[in-house]
Amino acid sequence: MRNSIRSRRLGPLALALILVAAACGSSKSSSSSSTSSGGGSGGAAKASDTINLAFNADMQVPDPDIFYEIEGNSVTTSVYEGLVRYKPDSTEIEPAIAESFTASPDGTTYTFKIRSGVKFHDGTTVDSAAAKASFERRTSVNSAPAYMLADVTSYETPDPSTFVVKLKNPVSPFLDYLAAPYGPKMVSPKVLQDQAGSDFAQSYLKTHDAGTGPFQMSDFVPGDHYTLTRFDGYWGTKPQVAKIAISIIPDISTERLKLESGDLSMIIHGLSLSDIDSLSKNSKFQVQRLPALFKSLLFVNQNKGVFKDQAVRTALRSAIDKKAIVDQVYGANGSVSKQMYPVNVMPAGTAADEPALDPSKLASAVSGLSSKTVDLAYSSDDARNQRATELLQTQLQAAGLQVTTRAIPIAQVFDLPNHPDQAPDILYATVNPDAAHPDTWARIFMSTKGALNWLQCSVPAADAAMDQGLVATDKAAVTAAYAQAGDLLAASGCFPMIADIQEVIVAGAAYKNFVHQLPTLFTIRFGDLQLGG
Repeated sequence: MRNSIRSRRLGPLALALILVAAACGSSKSSSSSSTSSGGGSGGAAKASDTINLAFNADMQVPDPDIFYEIEGNSVTTSVYEGLVRYKPDSTEIEPAIAESFTASPDGTTYTFKIRSGVKFHDGTTVDSAAAKASFERRTSVNSAPAYMLADVTSYETPDPSTFVVKLKNPVSPFLDYLAAPYGPKMVSPKVLQDQAGSDFAQSYLKTHDAGTGPFQMSDFVPGDHYTLTRFDGYWGTKPQVAKIAISIIPDISTERLKLESGDLSMIIHGLSLSDIDSLSKNSKFQVQRLPALFKSLLFVNQNKGVFKDQAVRTALRSAIDKKAIVDQVYGANGSVSKQMYPVNVMPAGTAADEPALDPSKLASAVSGLSSKTVDLAYSSDDARNQRATELLQTQLQAAGLQVTTRAIPIAQVFDLPNHPDQAPDILYATVNPDAAHPDTWARIFMSTKGALNWLQCSVPAADAAMDQGLVATDKAAVTAAYAQAGDLLAASGCFPMIADIQEVIVAGAAYKNFVHQLPTLFTIRFGDLQLGG
């Protein structure tokens, strides 16, 4: 039952990402990144307090109770804040709008102490009533991120600084939901009342904001540009950045030209390995490599073709030279995947995915098959996927398979569960979880009813282990359950992991203090950025 509830709640995510694709990741310390700057940055001019960025595609509406994609995190996480957040490049959760939080031993009651002196951008004070209204709005809007509050039974506000959330049963990732980039955010109750209309203020929040973040939305023109300006009433440290101007440039080559000409301050994603290497040699720029919950993997079709046989799927795992793919596609920006979960989500050594390279196993497994044809596809949303797929094609052909490749637009990828006859035998994709909790990875992409289990592989025993972990209250029990699920998913051969991929930002050499959060892709905390120079 919990599987079906979660999957039903996640259903709109596919639609949201299809629409995006059709239109074309209290500490103030620097994150633990690897930085390179060609020729050094000595003598660089002081960085501008206006950050000029480009998105590859128009973002979904910035309403925090609807937004559920990657492109646009720079807007929503700069404007809105939740009760808690992740520490920089860590899975540890720290206070944000709540100055402290506790959970009951049975995992069903969470109590938050609201930080004093926090103001919404309209001047309204943040208190427990505002938190309650914000959480209730998410459920009322009932868009994709509403699943995070599906198990809430009630909210209590015993005093203005105390907010209590009660659940009908334990939900082990609940705090991770609240810390996630898509988690519930504080929304001004005055805006919700004044702009309620008939849609809980959704019309207003398509182009306006009602948050508490270090930046406020001064201009939002869908399909054209977005402008954020510093909120001088911010409760935290005043940002050095005064303005973030975002344009939409679908072509990464054009973005690079604008970066080199000074029209862009930085490129936050999309550069190729060769682009990054070239720009790293230019003393005007720095390369920031940041750990992220970002992974490439294969979805293998157990429902038709060569890989209906689990023995063949198992042999496939041993035929993939992951190191060759990582070296040639990701270089220093990735590493060979060793686990079924993104790095840092589970303890090292659990849910291992490290089969010894032995292509002869696959050659032997397919030697007697009457048909050896394989339809190998890749999601075209990441340009690197094509090169990875070409390398994989060569590896599988060496084992005796007859492999053809094709690109599938991301909109069609999300629709594959509705058209199983159009599904390939293998799909190469690059994806990320909602949060730094194993459930938001395994359940979404690999459970039987997972909304993004595109080729519909089913491992019922793994589903059962996930369900055990979801309601566990002991950390060791949670880890054990998801480790078991990972082992079963690995053994199924349906989801070979390929690479753990870093975020890469190329920016002007003078900028400093790039603070990043593991699940929040395609952005940094601009309120922490220092101008340097």
